[in-house]
Amino acid sequence: MTDAFTALEFTGERFIPGTEGAIEFEHWHRYLLAQTISAGQRVLDIACGEGYGSAALAESATQVIGVDIDPASIAHARTRYQADNLQFLVGDCAAIPLPDAMVDLVVSFETIEHHARHAEMMREIKRVLQPDGLLLISSPDRYFYSELPGTTNPYHVKELDEAEFKQLVESHFRVVRYFGQRVCHGSLILPQGTAATMQTYTNSKGILSCEAGLAAPIFWLALASDAKLPDLPAGLFEQPIEQAELVRLLRRDLERAQSLLADRAAFLNQADSLLQQKDAQLAKLLALFDQWWIPRGLKNRLLRSLTP
Repeated sequence: MTDAFTALEFTGERFIPGTEGAIEFEHWHRYLLAQTISAGQRVLDIACGEGYGSAALAESATQVIGVDIDPASIAHARTRYQADNLQFLVGDCAAIPLPDAMVDLVVSFETIEHHARHAEMMREIKRVLQPDGLLLISSPDRYFYSELPGTTNPYHVKELDEAEFKQLVESHFRVVRYFGQRVCHGSLILPQGTAATMQTYTNSKGILSCEAGLAAPIFWLALASDAKLPDLPAGLFEQPIEQAELVRLLRRDLERAQSLLADRAAFLNQADSLLQQKDAQLAKLLALFDQWWIPRGLKNRLLRSLTP
């Protein structure tokens, strides 16, 4: 049976359900975390993309509105995800198409790095939120995401480091709690800061260290409000190690190497068989030479033409 919707193209940046690897765990884990505080809430999902996250939130929320600047994504989401409490709108994160104080919770995952209008976006979020509403927002840490590995994401316009991200959120909300996330054969989201009850122990070239929360988070998440924050459980979105992307790639490369070795062995066996056949033919010819008198010059020319 053919689906009624057409799957969006996976560009390497926007997550599409069915895509495997680290991106799957990073994106799904954030929405699963948001689900723990979305029950009974009116939720806005800014930069909802394909719509899978908005649909997941709609399973528990009173109302979910997914907004994205890409009309194709919204058209796809409207077709694929349909529920009475779920709506998708085309809109800009710096000009949200909603009235004031309409929602209780705003989620915005991996959005702010795609533009430079961060202050405008935060003001719009404040405008559409109830006075005691919540924001759950994520952002890649520029140092660990780009600078340390020496990579550049062509889809990113302005990445923030830890201090810049915290300054942005705290300049608009009075109460903030931070979480760090990175993949570890799955995805870890842990509370960050001096109050964190978890410790990360690392061994780097024989140097042992310990710090509160998650060491070297690739992504930052902030839960922010002007009122009291709810409890947000930290946790692990785990993947069996044999299913991990790196392990699967190594297994694939091993299978390819084994196939190449098998092909090489078959080729060598075939070549050896041909050489053995030629040696046998040459032996028969030499035997004939011994039985019949042939001028030495002709015999040498025949031998040279038969040997490599």
